[in-house]
Amino acid sequence: MDDLSIPLPADVLDLLVERTAACLRASAFVAEPWVGVDTAAAHLACKRQRIYDLVSRRTIPHRKEGSRLLFKLSHLDAWIEGGGAK
Repeated sequence: MDDLSIPLPADVLDLLVERTAACLRASAFVAEPWVGVDTAAAHLACKRQRIYDLVSRRTIPHRKEGSRLLFKLSHLDAWIEGGGAK
């Protein structure tokens, strides 16, 4: 297979590199926020008590910060995809 080559002027190439690097920097540092019980329950379309029950059984992915329960929506989605509470 032949390599494809497109000659670009140096100033265009520099601009392309700068914009690409800026996009990569911006997307690399956007962290997913932690959410509380209310948001987790809404995301899973269940009652708050169901979330507390799942946490009590150590079934649902979560973290504790003092008395607060914290969740990442992507972790909840992965948990559901993996079969959720069994």
